[in-house]
Amino acid sequence: MQRKAQLLPISKEHHDSIKMAEEILAIVENGSDDELLATIEKVQNYYENDLEIHFQHEERTIFAPIYKQYKEHVPLAMPLLKEHGAIRMLVPKLALENAREGLAMFAETLLSHTRIEEMELFPIIEKVFSKEQLDAVLEFKPLD
Repeated sequence: MQRKAQLLPISKEHHDSIKMAEEILAIVENGSDDELLATIEKVQNYYENDLEIHFQHEERTIFAPIYKQYKEHVPLAMPLLKEHGAIRMLVPKLALENAREGLAMFAETLLSHTRIEEMELFPIIEKVFSKEQLDAVLEFKPLD
């Protein structure tokens, strides 16, 4: 699928998320306790250092314009925003006692969420967003 240049970096992040989610699901199925603990740590680091910034990026440069200007697409955006919240609440609760269930929920949510953004949301914003709005997606800088 060909993406507009302004969406390529965030689309690459989506590709990386899908790969990570698939790796997590493999560990959930067959991993030892030590592997599960290492995966929890990996997920928490990934969330803290990458995923939260990615969520803010989408919320400010993609979802905000949808809610302000392209209200007909709010029914697609709303569940995706709710999934951001669900992941934010899930990650801090990951522990060995709930590792298989929690990691599976994280990975399955991330997989589904990312695929919907790539296959449904991004084609829409490529059509309706102005060049300036697409440039804002590319040029996003997280707050310190």
